[in-house]
Amino acid sequence: MKFTGERYLPSLDGQIKYEHLHRYALCLEFVKGKRVLDIACGEGYGAALLTKVAQSVVGVDISEEAIEYATKQYYTYENLKFLIGSCESVPLADNSIDVVTSFETIEHHDKHEEMMQEIKRVLKPDGVLIISSPNRLTYSDEPNYSNPFHVKELYYDEFLNLLNRYFKYTEFNGQRLGIGSFVFPLQNTSHKHLKAYKGSFNHLNQQVCSLKSPIYFLAICSDRLDEIQIPIDSIYIDEFDDLLKSLETHCQKTDKTLQHCLSQLPQTQAELEQSQSQLQHTQTELEQSQSQLQQTQAQLEQSQSQLQQTQAQLEQSQSQLQQTQAELEQSQSKLEQTQAELEQSQSQLQQTQAELQIAQNTIKDVESSKFWKIRKAWYKFQDVVSFRNID
Repeated sequence: MKFTGERYLPSLDGQIKYEHLHRYALCLEFVKGKRVLDIACGEGYGAALLTKVAQSVVGVDISEEAIEYATKQYYTYENLKFLIGSCESVPLADNSIDVVTSFETIEHHDKHEEMMQEIKRVLKPDGVLIISSPNRLTYSDEPNYSNPFHVKELYYDEFLNLLNRYFKYTEFNGQRLGIGSFVFPLQNTSHKHLKAYKGSFNHLNQQVCSLKSPIYFLAICSDRLDEIQIPIDSIYIDEFDDLLKSLETHCQKTDKTLQHCLSQLPQTQAELEQSQSQLQHTQTELEQSQSQLQQTQAQLEQSQSQLQQTQAQLEQSQSQLQQTQAELEQSQSKLEQTQAELEQSQSQLQQTQAELQIAQNTIKDVESSKFWKIRKAWYKFQDVVSFRNID
């Protein structure tokens, strides 16, 4: 599986390894010969560790990918199985589990009441819950840190009150990495006794010290007091991994880097001064460019004003042109009408002229006829007779 930042993987070293393995190590004393449920088992490494001493272990996780991987990875463990389920819906029968473990789970959702109700449902009446959660004060508030995978972190009072509503007895502990001096045998032994000391030059005594500012809360809960009285104050040490040495190596690398930076400081200062000079020059050019820009903007505004004026004149000319075109069309219409009337008059004139010609020809024909000549002579005769009578 690939590490996404949400689920711990056994391939990871350092602080996260110490924190997770230490929690499961504390459970070994509680789960001997017991039926165990590991909620949000993830990759399955923790559930597999508990099978070393437990009667049986069930790992439950909401991720199908994680359950599929865990089933394939730990298929040889006969007393271990993995099931898909959520914190508020565990696929197990009532009163079927002796010990429930749930580490760094409750902060990943906001259904805290539902989760506690489901844990009480599957636990036997004298069952034990071992649960951890980050201390919101020291984990998030003080370092001003926000974990993108966390939904609802709890303060001490909130976590304690939640557990006390469901269990009669709760043993609260804290967990964090620290620096100390270790005195151990040079060879591995079977001894399990460990002494702890605290104090200073003024007062030094053998005592397990309290943890004032834990990063994580680790609580053991039960309705029976004797079930939670196993002492768990302890340390976890990886003999093949030394965090202090890693820190010293990191500090040495940091010191070398710092010395290298200090040696380059004069050159960096000179480059800084050169950069500042270039910056001033650039700022001067920028101011000049801004001035030119303002001037260009003023010219642009003037051009836009002239353009608007020209557009207004153009619109007026277009209006006049449209009016002239309308008048022209009207004149052309009248001209066409007049031409039609003229053609009609010319046609009538031609017809009249033809009729006149006919009449003239008729008159000529009449005048050249014998009748007309006789009639003309008769009128002359009457004129002569009339004139004689007058005398």
